[in-house]
Formats: sequence, structure tokens, C-alpha cells
Amino acid sequence: VGAIDGFNPCAMWTLLFLITLLLGMEDRRRMWILGSAFIITSAFVYFIFMVGWLNLIMFLGVNTWIKIAIGLVALIAGGYSLKEYMTNKKGGCKVEKSEKQKAVFNKLKNVTKKENFWVALFGIILLAFAVNLVELMCSAGFPAMYTQVLALSNLQSWQYYMYIGFYVFFFMLDDMIVFFTSMVALELTGITTKF
Repeated sequence: VGAIDGFNPCAMWTLLFLITLLLGMEDRRRMWILGSAFIITSAFVYFIFMVGWLNLIMFLGVNTWIKIAIGLVALIAGGYSLKEYMTNKKGGCKVEKSEKQKAVFNKLKNVTKKENFWVALFGIILLAFAVNLVELMCSAGFPAMYTQVLALSNLQSWQYYMYIGFYVFFFMLDDMIVFFTSMVALELTGITTKF
């Protein structure tokens, strides 16, 4: 479920944004550190979000009304996604089209280009937080269903967090593969039209 959740337009757009941010850098070590910081921060934000979902569900209790509400949210989200697939052939993430969001990303892009490494690192971490908060709008259904299933299971506390960690790992796996493949290809070939 985490791997399926990872394949959404907002996640892919975010990753492309990250790669374009890093393309112009000459310092390969800095590129790897900033890119890895982005991915680690993204995973952390998603982990915290899912822990929050789990705690909310467990606080409210696992009763029939909660199950029905989560099921309805999942059905509505699925229906909306199918409608979007049928009517929006170009695909893409509608959240990304916000002019304010683009302005924030442009400012953070300028911060990451700064000579001071620590300012750039802080900027990329802020970017990861901001982007992942926006991205949560694209994929709130899968985490809700997954944490509902976890809440129904009689597990120890550490096991809940372990399963959420597995989910987040598989959620980030496609991002990690694309990022690391892009960075290795960039090191091997440089920026070319083929790349």
C-alpha cells in the first residue's frame, strides 16, 4: 500500500522539482547531501503524519462509525481519483498550480543556491516540510485506511511504529530509486540532452 501511495502526481512532481533544484550545482557532495536531506525530511514528515492518524483513530476508538467514516472517505477519494483520471487526461497534481506555492518554491530555490551550506541545508529541509504538507492533500486516503487496519490489530506500541516505518519506506522507495538513479546518471554523463 505504501508503494502504491508513493506513485502519485504530487510526489513525482516534488521529486522532479528536487532534481531540477540540484542539477545546476557543481559540488557533487553537496548535491547528494541536500537531496538526501530532502528525502529523509520527506519520510519524517510522512511518518509523523501517519503516527498522528494512528493516534487519532486510537483516541476516537475503533467502533463501527469510525470504520464507516474511513470507508466512506476511501470510497469518495477513490471515486474522485477515477473521475480525475477519466476527465483529466494530462494528469498532474492540481495542488502544484497554486501561484503562492510557486512563489514559495522560487524563494526556497534561491536559498538552496546560496554559498553557505548550512543556509542551503536549512532551506531544503524547509522545502521538504512545505512540499510534503501540500502532498498530503493528494494522498490522505491510503494512510487513513492503513492506520485503520493497524488500529484494528492488537499490537504493542513499538509494532505500530514499525509497521508505519515499513509503509513510509515503501512510500519513499520510488522517490529514492529515481533520485539515486538521476544523481548517478548525472555523475556518469553530466548534464546532456540524453539525461
